[in-house]
Order: sequence, then structure tokens, then C-alpha cells
Amino acid sequence: MKTFHLIVFSLLMSFASIGQKGETLFGLQYKPVIPNRLIGFYEQEFNQSPFESTVKQKYGHAASMLIRIGINDKLAVETGLGFTQRNYDLNFAHIDSGYTATGDVRVVSYSLPAKFLVFIRLSDMWYMNTALGAAMTMFPSDVQTTYPISLNENFQQEGAYRSKVQGAALANVGFECRTKSKGTFYFGGAYHLPFIPIMTFAMSYEHISNPLVSIDNIRGSFLTADIRYYFPENKKDKK
Repeated sequence: MKTFHLIVFSLLMSFASIGQKGETLFGLQYKPVIPNRLIGFYEQEFNQSPFESTVKQKYGHAASMLIRIGINDKLAVETGLGFTQRNYDLNFAHIDSGYTATGDVRVVSYSLPAKFLVFIRLSDMWYMNTALGAAMTMFPSDVQTTYPISLNENFQQEGAYRSKVQGAALANVGFECRTKSKGTFYFGGAYHLPFIPIMTFAMSYEHISNPLVSIDNIRGSFLTADIRYYFPENKKDKK
């Protein structure tokens, strides 16, 4: 992990060193997390007969502040500071007794991304953009939810992060419209792939005489739709 921190720090320092070669833009980004069966984590079963449970991804969201530094007309680098909230549906069932419960849990994280961007010019204002990079992600706290059945019975979910600081690979593709006076508008999609499973989940049926627990890792990958806005560069007094 120390090596990863050094890599990210070196990338940020290299960004600063090339800032004089192109324009520097400040932007804002919002990314709804889109659950789907094709790419990213969607659903996972936690079964310990006669106890059955599932964890399923649902819509979440991410937002960040961005700094883009141009290298030339076709290349740029980007970093920033982001917030992500993953949301999951929880389903519990004890087959023998007929007890069931549903709920949800949210997993919050903060990230520092570093990406290299490549642009293809489509017209005077429109560009296609692809990017690859990595992010350093911090998880501030574990999560836990309890669903009572009776005085001595309940369903419970607990989640513990594998490491407080983790890394992830980033990839995105999209299109942007650049205007001189109103800024740059971007629309695209992105994929976030953690290097290791982000958390270990324990799903349980708690009972004094017969507790049942199923434990597994949650990968935490997800697909997003990206909406960005970059403010126009202020070139007054620029040397």
C-alpha cells in the first residue's frame, strides 16, 4: 500500500510540473451508480441452510471536484477529490420458520483519482474522450444493520472494510462540448474496479439456541453515468 501511495503522489507532482503546457480547468462531476447484470457487482447470495440472504446493488451516487491540466490539444491529466455512496438491498429468510425481512445498507467512501485523458476532435466544439487511471479510496467506517424478529431473534448484517485505504482502476468514455464563454459540458460513462474486494459482509440469523452466519467478500465494482461541467478558464493576466 505504501508503494501505491508513492505512485499516486508522483502522479500528482507530475501533473503540477506540466501545468504550464496547456489550460487548467476546474470542474464539478455527478455520477449516478447504475446497477446492472452486465458489468460490475450486482447480486450475491449468502446462504447457510435453512438461512438464506442476498445482497443486491441498487442506485447510488458519486460527486467530485475535478482539476484538468492540458498537455496539448489531444492529451490531458486529471485529478480531484470525490465522494461515493454505494447502496445495497438486503434480503433475509429463515426457511423453516418462515421469517423474512428486507432492508438496505449504504457504504460511503472518499477517493483521490488520477487519470490520463485522450481526446478525438469531432467538430469545432465536440470532442470524444477516453481515460484510464487509478484512485486511492478511503473507507471511514464499518457498517451494521439489525432487523428484530422477536425478543431473542433477529436478522443482522455486518460489513468490515478489508483495508481502510484501498486502490481501484478507473476507465471512462464520453463526449464533451467546449465553449469559450460558457465552459465545457461532458456526458459519458465510467467503470470503477477495486483492486481487491472492498469489504467482508457477514449475514446472520441470530438466535440463542441456533445462530446461523454466512460470510463472504463484496467486490464493490460499479458502472456510472457521468455528468461534468468545467468552468471556462480565466485567461486575464495569464503569463
